[in-house]
Formats: sequence, C-alpha cells, structure tokens
Amino acid sequence: MLDAALFESIAEESPDGIVLLGVDGLIQFWNRTAEAMFGHHRSHAIGQRLHDLILHSEREEGRAAAWRPPNADTSFDAIARCADGALLYVNVASRHLRGRDGEPMGEVYNLADVTQLRTRRDAQLLGARYQELFDSMPDAVVVVNGIGRIALVNRQAEVMFNYRARELVGGPLETLLPERFRPGHGQRRERYMASPHTRPMGAGLSLSGRRKGGEEFPVEISLSPLRTDLGQFGLSAIRDISERRRVERALEEKNLELERANKAKDRFLATMSHELRTPLNAIIGFAGILLMRLPGPLTVDQEKQLNMVQSSGKHLLSLINDLLDLAKIDSGGMQVQLVPLDCSALVEDVVTTLGPSASARGLKLQTRLPPSGMVMADRRALQQILINLANNAIKFTERGRVEVFVEPVDGVSGEPRLVVGVSDTGVGMSEEDVAQLFQPFTQVGNLSRPASVEGTGLGLYLCRKLAELHGSNIEVTSQLGVGSRFWLSLAGAAEPAEAGR
Repeated sequence: MLDAALFESIAEESPDGIVLLGVDGLIQFWNRTAEAMFGHHRSHAIGQRLHDLILHSEREEGRAAAWRPPNADTSFDAIARCADGALLYVNVASRHLRGRDGEPMGEVYNLADVTQLRTRRDAQLLGARYQELFDSMPDAVVVVNGIGRIALVNRQAEVMFNYRARELVGGPLETLLPERFRPGHGQRRERYMASPHTRPMGAGLSLSGRRKGGEEFPVEISLSPLRTDLGQFGLSAIRDISERRRVERALEEKNLELERANKAKDRFLATMSHELRTPLNAIIGFAGILLMRLPGPLTVDQEKQLNMVQSSGKHLLSLINDLLDLAKIDSGGMQVQLVPLDCSALVEDVVTTLGPSASARGLKLQTRLPPSGMVMADRRALQQILINLANNAIKFTERGRVEVFVEPVDGVSGEPRLVVGVSDTGVGMSEEDVAQLFQPFTQVGNLSRPASVEGTGLGLYLCRKLAELHGSNIEVTSQLGVGSRFWLSLAGAAEPAEAGR
C-alpha cells in the first residue's frame, strides 16, 4: 500500500514535475515543481486529465496519443503547453502503481523540462551547418524551433537587437518583440509552423522590433520554413527600416508644408483677384485716355512713356489672369462645360481679334476650315487656348504666315473628332527646346528667338491644363528655322437641328 505522506514528502523535493494519476486517469497529486513548470496551481490541476491540462489534443496534430496512459512503464519526449500558452519540450517517464493484491492504484508521472537542453543541442548542430552562411547575409536572421525558442541568430541580429547570441539562444522569440505585440503572438507562430510557407519581406505588415534596452524600431520581416533532419524550423530575415521611415516622415511633413503653402497661394490669388485687376485696369484705361489726347496734346516723349505704361500694364494683367486661371485649375475651382460648339466660327473670331497684331508684323494670318466644325468644348477655354497658341505663333514668326486650322479625323474607335491648332513659318525649335515646353515659368531659348519677344512662360502651360480639362492634350511638332505646329484633338458633335424641324 502506498504511503501517501512519504510519497508527498519525496515528490515535493523533486526537481522534476511529479504527477500522480488515479485509476480513473484524473490528477490526484501535483507537486510544487509542476506548478512552477507549467503555471497551473495544484488546486486547478487536481481532478483534471493530464493531457487535457497541458496538451490540448485537438490542436496538436494527434500528439495526444503520447499522453494516453501506456500499458506499461515507459519514457518518451513530448511537447507540453503551459498555462500562459508557452510550449516546453518535456521528457515524460511513467510508472504504474499496484497494491499488494496486484490491483492497479494509478500512475506516477515524472516530467523533466528538457527545453534548454534540446534547444542548445539544435543550436550547436544548426550553427555548424548554417552559421557561416547566415553571417554573410545583409539582414538579421533568427531561427526558431517548433515551440518558438530561438535556436540560431547571425551577427547582424546581435548588432540589430543589441544582444549576444548566448543571451538569445534558448529564449522565446517574443524577447525581440515589443511587449504590446507579445499576447497572441504564440498562437500566430504555431499556426504558421503548422502550415509553413514563404512570406516575402514586408508583405504589407507594420511590424516593430525591440532592442535589449527596450528601444522599439520599425522592421520588415520575411518568413520561410527551414527543413532539416533535426526537424522543421522557422527562419526570419529581419530588416531595420528606421532610416526609411524617418525619410518617409520627413517627406510627408514636407508634402504637408507644400500642400499648405499651395492652398495659401490659391486662397491668396482667389481673394486678391479683384484687388489686383482693378488698379491695373484703371492704369491701362487712364493711359488709353491720355493717348487719345482727350485731356490735351502730348509731346513725343509723353506719348512714348504712356505707350510703355499701357504695354507694361497689359503684360502684367495678362500674367495675373494666367496665374488666377492656373490657381483655379489646380484647386479644382475651374469647371468646363462641354457643349456642342461651332469651332469654325470660334476660329474666325480669334483671327479677327489677332489680325491687327499679325498685320503689324507683316504676317498673313489665315484659316483652314472644314465645311462642318462642330465639337464638344467649352467656348471660353478653347478660345483662350487658340489665342495663346496663335499669339505665340505671331510673336515667333518674322516673315511668312500663321495659320489657324481645323481638321476632321477619326478617333481610335472610329468616332469623329476634330483637330484644332495653329501652324507657323517662324523660328521653330530644336528637339531639346520641344522637350522643355509646357513647364511653368519656362521659356525655350534657341539662338533664333527674336530679341523683342517677351513672355511669362505660363501660356503653353495654361493651354495644356485647359486641354486636359477637355480630356485632351496639346501636341507639338517643330523644326528649327522652318516653323512649328501645335494642336489638340476634340470630340466631334452633331450639327444642331434646323429651326422648325
């Protein structure tokens, strides 16, 4: 007959976990070492089944078979789950107990924690095979075994996390994680080890590491299984992205500053439009009145100076108008209304407006129009595009002609479209000059450019923006010393029905 007091006295002094099971398979005794090893107080353990308590069989791929009471005394290795979810490698030795009459009285289990012993054995064998290879890799490498204990780290991992290898090997992987990420990490790791696969670096996850001193830093991690004759391990390649994140934050801050500055500029231009235009119109108007000699005669010098005032005022007003239009476009405040529009009639109006400028330079301003010129466009925007293009052509042409044209073409899908543009016989441009066009505040500077030509560098940029509002783009071909051709393609529109039909 078992002396219970003697058994308990001996068992409480054992360095291993000692568990006594009754004939019904339920725990009757649970010593202090078992409490410390597995985290279950004896008041919780007594009355439960051993394999239910420290190994949840339905989640352990059939390992529960190792915990069923054997038919004879035996010893085997197993994986045990602690109260906090951590896993341990344990060596289990069981012995059947019988009374003097030979009747079964239960079983006694001796549970030895061999986690450190087995992990360090794995570490030695893995190190002999892979240490030199992993040390040559640019990223930190951490290898864990099936229960999440670190079996191998390379030199880069030691430097990154500020640990020596001997401080990490045998410890849980969670050592390298910020504390807030540790709960639940063991379950995720077990799911991965149960179905291992390669996960590329980053993979869209926001992750952090933790150095020895507690400092957190952002990381990217790739995962891959490492299969060996020792068993299956998990390999993590870890990359410190602190510098990248710092640069990203700096760029975000700069972008916010630029966005705020751009919005402030748009608000200023939008609110100051009246204040900017009104005095300029007054200056231009009064200069015109004086040039008409309504107040009285002018001297030659006075007339010259007034012409300069009027010309400079118009130039400044044109610049302000372009800036305001661009501010509206960039802020989304300019909307175009695409309606059926007689493009040929619009071209005639543009030619009439710019005719005097062309005549003053001795140029022929002509049109080339189809019988039908209906397009879907915004009248004001298209007129502004054509005036800018034609005015540029006049300024950069010293002799010959400037032509405003409309050509019917077929779209990619066969739908009718119209090409609207301007060609000239002016100074033309080189390929390098053409590549610089449409940049704000930029003017091409070939040697043939007339010295008298002035400009803000905004006209073509504004034209492209207005064309984009039409779902189109300004195209250009040019040859130095021969001339240039600018155009955009617009969707055609049906002829309006005649009255009474």
